[in-house]
Amino acid sequence: MKKKLAILLSIVGVGSLLVACGSNKEATEKNNQSKIVKTEMGDVEVPVKPKKILVNWYLGDVASLGVTPVGYSGWAQEAMPFYETIKEVPAIEKWEKEELLSYEPDLIITYSKEDFEKFSKIAPVVVVSEATSSEDRLTFLGEVLGKEKEAKALNETFETKLAGAKEMFAGDEFKDKTFSLFEDWGSGSYGVYYETGSRGGKLLYDYLGLKKPAKLEELVKSSGEGRGSLSYEVAADYFGDYILWFLQPDKESEFEQTAIWKTIPAVEKGNVTKIPGNLNGLFYYSDVASLTGQLDYFVDHLKVGTK
Repeated sequence: MKKKLAILLSIVGVGSLLVACGSNKEATEKNNQSKIVKTEMGDVEVPVKPKKILVNWYLGDVASLGVTPVGYSGWAQEAMPFYETIKEVPAIEKWEKEELLSYEPDLIITYSKEDFEKFSKIAPVVVVSEATSSEDRLTFLGEVLGKEKEAKALNETFETKLAGAKEMFAGDEFKDKTFSLFEDWGSGSYGVYYETGSRGGKLLYDYLGLKKPAKLEELVKSSGEGRGSLSYEVAADYFGDYILWFLQPDKESEFEQTAIWKTIPAVEKGNVTKIPGNLNGLFYYSDVASLTGQLDYFVDHLKVGTK
């Protein structure tokens, strides 16, 4: 009887052990699940649920999807719509192999093809071309990170607001008017710096389809540069009917104190929207969340009756 009981307990014990081993194996397989994503560098195997993500220029895309990276190469400021997600995340000083290794990443997201060769031995590298539209990039990264619903919701909100803004700018007040983005760096620095891509330029010109002043358009085409500096003596010639005027943090505009400033038609008509330095972060990136925030700001400050 005792011998039979011992055999029975032994069988039960082995069975329990097998069940436990099976459960552990299943748990391990779930934790180690991966998937293949198609990128411009070919198929890349990535974790289904990456835990340690490193990202550079596409910080806004990742963070706005509700994913907190372990490190990023870029700049952060409180005005960014996703700031709460990344405010405790360390900025990477050198986007180089040794420093990236210290984070023990399981996924690296970048715009640079060179990074694919440099870092693929550290972790899977997903490259997204800078030529990709903001919405398509967000959709793709949503698929990579398993945040498809979040990406779709952000894109839909942006598209709805963009349609309303286009209707506003097609109205009589803004029809055929020109718009320019400038930042006053001071006479001892860059003077008046023009932007056509950063500082909301992508939104203004690419998405809303608004026009640059003719002289500024000529300058951009002839120089091949979407940004550059103008001296105080000539800057006024490049201003549009409406001016988006970026200020330096905690500094007054030196150009506004000149006699030239007062003669600019947009200034005389009150068509200057001043953007304080503490909001510069909102206009830094071109992810969908940032573009949506920029759009809200432009519409609120330019719509009829608010000036």
